[in-house]
Order: sequence, then structure tokens, then C-alpha cells
Amino acid sequence: MKKLTTALTSATFLAFLYSFSPSAQGQNSNNSANSQANYLVHSVSGVSLDKRALLGGAVVSSVQVSLSSQVAGDVLNVSGKEGDVFTRGATLVTLEKASISAQKNAAYTNIISAREALNNAKVQYQKSFVSPYANDVFGGAFSFFTDPMTNFTGRGNPGFNRYANRTSYYSAVQQAKSKLIQAESDFKQAEERLKDTNIKAPFDGVIVVKNINKGDVVQVGKVLIEFANIRDLQVEVNVPSRLVSSLKLDRIYRIKLDIANMVVNAKLSQIYPIADNNKHSVKVKFDLPPNVPVLAGAYAEVEIFETDSGVLTPVVPESAILWRSSLPSIFVINPQTQHTELRFIRLGEQVGNDKKSILSGLKIGEKIVSNPNILMISGMSI
Repeated sequence: MKKLTTALTSATFLAFLYSFSPSAQGQNSNNSANSQANYLVHSVSGVSLDKRALLGGAVVSSVQVSLSSQVAGDVLNVSGKEGDVFTRGATLVTLEKASISAQKNAAYTNIISAREALNNAKVQYQKSFVSPYANDVFGGAFSFFTDPMTNFTGRGNPGFNRYANRTSYYSAVQQAKSKLIQAESDFKQAEERLKDTNIKAPFDGVIVVKNINKGDVVQVGKVLIEFANIRDLQVEVNVPSRLVSSLKLDRIYRIKLDIANMVVNAKLSQIYPIADNNKHSVKVKFDLPPNVPVLAGAYAEVEIFETDSGVLTPVVPESAILWRSSLPSIFVINPQTQHTELRFIRLGEQVGNDKKSILSGLKIGEKIVSNPNILMISGMSI
């Protein structure tokens, strides 16, 4: 037992001496150098990135009209309620038409009377040319003798009298024409008013607001129904004035629809020419693609990128980013000590296929370790 203890002690002593030998120290230093040489040092660069803004808006109908009453009367029928869909030409509201029908019949009667009066006036006017002496006291046969005597005595001018009669007949013809035109105009007006008693859908759409019910009495100009197009929908957004210069008509933008929980591409179709003085914003509209399962009034978010401002943003390789304590971090090399320092950062957008922008925690020009591993700690010499 004593001999075994002596042997172990001797082996331990020899191993201790070997560890301080020059050859052993050189081998350890070479392993350490090789380990440090595996880490790559990267200088943080900067790029100019567009700033992204998410702006809230609402889905609206491309066309919304107010259907008003053009005639006064009772409401006989209302075809639907809010939310009901109708095709173009469908009757939405029917108003009372009995009084207007009576006016139409009266106008038609006036047309017949005016036509008869016009025909009679034309005959009398033609008669003044064919038989100009028919109304004289002695008739046309004696005019050869009576006309000179009438002129001689100074009691009249037969020629001027015939001209006056002819002018009177012509005036009667013109008056009869005017009465006929007036009667025909009244008839057409009554016909149009009869059409106005049926309020029809101007396009395929939906009732948004209904202001009347069956049995109501309406006056001319009262808004009966608000009707909106549901096929062509748009997103309306109030864009801050500083971002308007970044927008381009007919360009495609990404829009998130809250009610459908989906993202679609929409074309910018309109930029209003006047800004809101109170909100300091400009109203713009985007055309949604057809057949999108969304309703007017739904919330939507539009992604807009601000024009390049020239401000540089730090960018690092994704391989340099570590996740410790559920937070992104990077090993930064202290320029004075050349030792590593673990620093937490705030990530931004994806840049290219393998880089990330840094919003905070890092500056352009600082040196970082681009390929750290889980064994790296703060204080290591690089």
C-alpha cells in the first residue's frame, strides 16, 4: 500500500512539471489562438431605408347616392330595409300616383282641344288668301265698284282691312300652336312625374339608410333612401401631409382588412387636391380588388413607405444576432480593451436575405462579432 501511494505521488509531480514545460505552454497558446481566430469581426455599416407607416382607414363604397322624392304624396310601398341587396332597375319605393294620373288625363284633353283650335285657325288663315272678300258687305262681286267709292269718301281702306284680317288669322294660328305646345308639355311632365313615383335602384347595390316607411307622407326633396354600390369598394384613408409626396397614383399598396383578417393589394386611385386644415391630412382612396369578402365601414390598415430621407440606419448580418433572455443581443468589441461586450438591441426590418436593421442599441462603425456561439461571454479578448 505504501509503495502504491509513493508511485501516484511521483506521477502527479511529473505531470505538474510537464504543464510548466515550454513545449506544453506553446501547445496551449496555439489552441487558444486557433479558438480566437475562428471568430469573425464585422464593422457595422449603414444604409438608407424607407420608413414604413401603417395608417388606419375605412372601407367605403365607390358610389353612394341619396334617393330623394321628386313628387309629393303617400308612400304606398317600401321594398326593403337596411342591408338588403337590389339589382339595377329594381323598384325600391312606390309613391301615390292617382292625382298625377288625373293631371295627365287633363293634359291629354287639352292637347285634343288645342289641336282642333289650331286646325280651325289654319283654315281661317288660308281662307283669307283664297277668298279675301268673303267677309265684305256686298261680297267679292261688288268690290270692284265699292272699293273706289270707299276710298273716295275716306271712310276706309279695303286693302288694309283685308291685311288686318289676314294678320288676325295668322295670330290666331300662332296662339293655337302655343296652346298645343303647352298642353303637350304638361302631358310629358305628368308622364315624368308618374315615373318619379317609382324610386328605382340606379345600380347594383345595397340600402344603407332607410328614412321612410309605408304610409308616410313625403314632400318634394325629402331623402328617402341612401343607396350604395357594393361591387366596387374602396379604402379611404387620411394621410398626413408629410407623407403625401411619397404616394403615387396607380401604384399598388398593401392593405390589411380587419373584418376578413387578410392582406390584399390595392391600387391608389385618387388623391384629393385639398388638405384638411384641422387634421393636416389629405384624403386618398384605394381601389380594392373585386370579390373581396368585406363590407363597407370595415376597418383597414394601409402600408405606406416614406420617401428616402437620406438618414442611415445600422445594418448587421443575422448571424451576429443572439437571443438571450428572450431578447436580441450582439457581442460588441470595446475599442479600448478589445474585449467583447454583450449588448441588447432593438431589431427593425429585414434587409435583403440575410441582414437586419437595428433601431437602437448599436451605432454605425462599431465592431461586432459576426459569428458568435453559445460559449461566448463578455470580457473575452478578440
